[in-house]
Amino acid sequence: MKATQEAWWIVDQLVQQGVKQFCIAPGSRNSPLILAAAEHPLAETIVHFDERGLGFYALGYGKGNNHPAAILVTSGTAVGNLLPSIMEAYHSETPMILLTADRPTELRDCGANQACDQVKIFSSFLRWETDTAPSGEESYFRSLVAQGLFHALANPAGPIQINCQFREPFLSLNEPLSQGKPISFSFPKLISAPVTVRASKGAILIGKLDSDVQPILELAKRLQWPVFADILSNARSYPTQEQICHFDPILKTESVEKPEFVLHFGTRLTSKKILDWPVDMHVAKTPYLQDPSRKVLNRVQSDIDSFCASFQSHSDPNWLSEWKEKDLRMKEKLSLRFSSSSCFTESAFIKQLSELLPSDCAVFLGNGMPIREADLFLFPRKVAGFFANRGLSGIDGNIATAAGLTESLQLPIVTILGDQTCLHDLNSLPLLKKTNYPLILILSNNFGGGIFSHLPVSKSTHFETHISAAHPWTFAKAAQMFDIPYYTSLKEISFENSCVIEIQTSRVDNYRFHKI
Repeated sequence: MKATQEAWWIVDQLVQQGVKQFCIAPGSRNSPLILAAAEHPLAETIVHFDERGLGFYALGYGKGNNHPAAILVTSGTAVGNLLPSIMEAYHSETPMILLTADRPTELRDCGANQACDQVKIFSSFLRWETDTAPSGEESYFRSLVAQGLFHALANPAGPIQINCQFREPFLSLNEPLSQGKPISFSFPKLISAPVTVRASKGAILIGKLDSDVQPILELAKRLQWPVFADILSNARSYPTQEQICHFDPILKTESVEKPEFVLHFGTRLTSKKILDWPVDMHVAKTPYLQDPSRKVLNRVQSDIDSFCASFQSHSDPNWLSEWKEKDLRMKEKLSLRFSSSSCFTESAFIKQLSELLPSDCAVFLGNGMPIREADLFLFPRKVAGFFANRGLSGIDGNIATAAGLTESLQLPIVTILGDQTCLHDLNSLPLLKKTNYPLILILSNNFGGGIFSHLPVSKSTHFETHISAAHPWTFAKAAQMFDIPYYTSLKEISFENSCVIEIQTSRVDNYRFHKI
């Protein structure tokens, strides 16, 4: 009964600490954990055959509510398949709990089946890890779980691993074990000293945040400074007079006066052009550097709301007015470009989507061109939030991440992915049938890696075959295989049921549109 007891103590303590979602990949060595989760009255479970997709599902769940899901996998390569999602979780500061089943010490390094060294296998990408003893008292396992959750939710948040040694037998038919009690912990508020600067022509940059964006928008209103907000900041869900929506094309096509003081909140922005500006001060809750241009002059670790309340500087309404005029001119210029273009491009369907998105949905954006097009042209009236895997900007596991996001937000999710991204994660299409809320997968198919068309390598004679990885495939039969409704036009979009909508465009037309 020992394995059954230990697994119950681990799973129950996670539940007592507030973890409700358990992501299960079937296996033998992890069967004590699986049965504990399946039988726990307060646990919610999802089962998926692919550990890699399951890891990304848990990632999406953690992104949606900043609270971790637990992943239950068996030993061996099942553990290794979690690495991509763990890497993204670490770099995007997303909480995640890995319960990896393992052989006990006497079955290690002796040729036992499905046994490998799983201890410290993810060390570079974990906030905390432990290799449990093959046996122990109830207090040991419960204390270990609570300690791990503390690290998963600490500042910065991230993935933790509990590598569980289980001895056979794995199954006991005894009466259900009793539930325990939570072990409490709390986190301090990071408050910086008041900051005063002498600048009236300032600018505020906002990347992805792990907190509310509204204190920053209120600061900008008080200072009358223009705001340059990335789509993942969710600032465009709260339109304000200070936000400059089209700053990226403005910076690419016009000569502008640089601000006297640049204040940057959160992670890096999608726009590369704005990285040309030296940042005078970067503010974040974590100590990690967000400065790919190596131009930040001052860094402040603080809770965003307390910093904004204490920051002081001067105002110049004319400075903001100049930027608003530039923004209006660029909006009119882009509207003319759309109306005069005879090609249906990725940019066009992203702009069209802005008018269709309801307020009670969230948007998940794939890497490559989708997030860049959305950053430029997706301005819905109101949505619940924008999400992406931008910690490492990978194109793997995006369908699974979006599926996990629906579960944590309990909202419909509109997911915009490129064809290469979808090919990477076809294994996760069955998750669209398991979501409790609709997942609308909009697949932008330009039959290759469109983002590479914007790089110098596109001039190579090997570009189509070796860089863009051109292909002839569409996705109708993949949707049919998993019994998922399939459409080819945004006119058929419905937010009531999960579906795949494939939009076919030309990489050449998309490239030319951006060069006009």
